[in-house]
Amino acid sequence: MRLNDPAFPARSAAKALRVLVVDDAVVIRGAIRSALDKLERPLTVIEAAAGDEALAIMRQSPVDMIFCDIHLPGISGLEALAHAFAAQERPPFMVLMSSMHAEAVREVGRKLRVYEFLRKPFRSSDVLNAVSAFDRLSKVTRALLVDDSATARKLMRRILERSQFRLDIQEAESGEQALKLAGLTDFDAIFLDANMPGMSGPETAGHLLRANPRTQIVMVSTEQQMTLIRSSQYAGAFAFLKKPFESSDVDAVLHSAFEIRSPSLARPTHAIFSDHEDAQGSAPKRATV
Repeated sequence: MRLNDPAFPARSAAKALRVLVVDDAVVIRGAIRSALDKLERPLTVIEAAAGDEALAIMRQSPVDMIFCDIHLPGISGLEALAHAFAAQERPPFMVLMSSMHAEAVREVGRKLRVYEFLRKPFRSSDVLNAVSAFDRLSKVTRALLVDDSATARKLMRRILERSQFRLDIQEAESGEQALKLAGLTDFDAIFLDANMPGMSGPETAGHLLRANPRTQIVMVSTEQQMTLIRSSQYAGAFAFLKKPFESSDVDAVLHSAFEIRSPSLARPTHAIFSDHEDAQGSAPKRATV
């Protein structure tokens, strides 16, 4: 095991990002370290060359990010991650690496809540993109859930809480209440039911965006009629989700909302976006209905 704790200027009071790099190839570990050294931030890099060594570190030393090769001496990278984090509600931000591209391995990674898969050889920009994604996913996202049904709000809250993003969720039972809450908090994202008594979803969206143009609005509905989708888009909603939806759909719309490149392990989404490309594309553009 090698521990690197570079010196930083005294003015930097930020918490050091703790990164574990696991690969039996010193060249790969060095390449990741070199990419991370480009970051102008406090940084602690820990290296491991075998699965058992990595597992011991994972269990004994808290880390924020892990870059882990799949094929290692001793136990595999997947086994090490599973032993260390399978039971954790919020595991570290994990990136798998391999020269292989087996879908079965990728699916195991998804079940372990691995964020990204990097196929060797990869670029330093891929490492830096992963760090950028970690930074945004780690930041608290203020979310408002608006639906006149308490049961629907309860179900959707459970789904939102399983998102890769750290959501601070408030609830409103009407468009009017949503506007009051939006006057007190600048929400990053609002999940808004389209069909509510009184002020409709599209009408509410228009008022919300006039109050805070930076808010990202996701319209949700049990119906998926083109007229409803178009009216939602016209009101300013950037995405439309048909109920019921999954946490992977929430992740897809939030990646697009915050212009984060979707990871290669992202599941396909049924979300409908307001621009011209699907959120599963190589760039975070929004898809046309």
